[in-house]
Amino acid sequence: MKNNFSEFRKLLEDYFAQNDVADLTCVSDLYAASRNTEGNRAVYQGKKNLQVIDMDRIAKEGYRRIKAADWKDNPVNTADAFLIDDKNRWFFVEFKDSKLDAKKDSLKNNILKKAYANWYMILDILYAMRESGMEWEQFQFGNPVRFAKEHVSYIVVCSADKNPLFYQQIKNHDLIGTHYTPLFMRRLKDYIFQDAYVYTEDFFERKFVNSFSY
Repeated sequence: MKNNFSEFRKLLEDYFAQNDVADLTCVSDLYAASRNTEGNRAVYQGKKNLQVIDMDRIAKEGYRRIKAADWKDNPVNTADAFLIDDKNRWFFVEFKDSKLDAKKDSLKNNILKKAYANWYMILDILYAMRESGMEWEQFQFGNPVRFAKEHVSYIVVCSADKNPLFYQQIKNHDLIGTHYTPLFMRRLKDYIFQDAYVYTEDFFERKFVNSFSY
């Protein structure tokens, strides 16, 4: 079925094929994308699994092979999943199976770096495809800054058990119809993206997954 997500997936596949990376599978699902580094636990355990662009796979197995002079070079540090809905809203999703402790500056900085790196990689691919004559009509090439502020959101999904204070904040904000944006993520909201916020896995299931439509 043709939609924004499938069209973007096709654009990625064309990009990699043009650069001699034709064996890359771009699509995964939320359960697989949410597995921790050790691969022994998935943050997302919901019953409904959406197809997503596997950003880690894109960066390490595709983009890295095109851009890096040596396989030992570090790949782009990415979020876990990328989706586009039927309203052309773009979502980067990062799963964190750890405590988002206010004192862990390295963890917070890592999340911020991923946000910028994801966006730059996507932009680089979009403009490269435009130069090759395949301009994607759903993207605003004339003003990518405005597009990001109007269409793109960054979501961090964390464990409720490991983040009880975040869970309470998310719950309180949901009661008044808003998202909870921790202080360290506020520089992403409005400055670069339309929204940036944290969900625990249960809120992610109820508020995002159950209402998502391609």
